[in-house]
Amino acid sequence: MSGPMAGVDFDGVYTAKTRGPAGTPFSLGQRMQDADGNEFVYVQADGAITGAGYVVVIDEAGQAVMSTNATALYGQQVGVVLTAFADDQYGWAQVFGTANIRVGANCGANAIITSTTTAGRLDDAAGAGTKTITGAVLTTANGGSAGNAEGVLTYPTVGATN
Repeated sequence: MSGPMAGVDFDGVYTAKTRGPAGTPFSLGQRMQDADGNEFVYVQADGAITGAGYVVVIDEAGQAVMSTNATALYGQQVGVVLTAFADDQYGWAQVFGTANIRVGANCGANAIITSTTTAGRLDDAAGAGTKTITGAVLTTANGGSAGNAEGVLTYPTVGATN
């Protein structure tokens, strides 16, 4: 992993053309820290990613897809993006540190959170087919509608199916 790097835009996105003719600025799977010690991994969107706070599942090839019960496969890395991605765009997903995480309505703080049927959203209402997300926890409860809530990421992964 690389340490903090001046000028890295962790909420920027890149296309194949803007990655540069002299080579890519980053490699898929490359990790970097921001000035606050939050850690990010460089990914390519495998389908559109809606926006800031949305949760993605990252495969071994660096492809990121919005998390659902169907896309969350046991052991895969989980991250949170800071901006929207179009299909095939490149950018960063946060995997460590304080983050704003997309969750369902009334998702509680310090509760076990799981995948849902809604792409990019986690929740504390485990049900049949949901997968536990290990290493992600909300520090602030979410209100009466789906939205982003502050939490902590500690290299989250997809856990067991409920």
